[in-house]
Amino acid sequence: MFKKIINPKEELNYRYDGIENKYLINEGSRALGLFAAVENTTVPAQISPQDVCFYVLEGKIELHTDDRFFELNQGEMILIPKTSAFTLKFAENSKIMTARL
Repeated sequence: MFKKIINPKEELNYRYDGIENKYLINEGSRALGLFAAVENTTVPAQISPQDVCFYVLEGKIELHTDDRFFELNQGEMILIPKTSAFTLKFAENSKIMTARL
């Protein structure tokens, strides 16, 4: 993965039986991952021990945090602080990039 040009949207295809994922970096507490899922796929509530960034490569996602709701479209990103609970729903067929910092 290192020292080459990557087009993140082309790294994954949609699966209709779950979430497709690929980690570009996954070392200890830091990670850079790509995820693709079809409309209405939901990621159950979770809490990250690190800050997490979500960047929408294509589509639309809905993110619920401790007390807020966000709708993110292609080209938008959000930072979620560590120890905040969040739930993620793919509101459309979507591809996202995540970073644990």
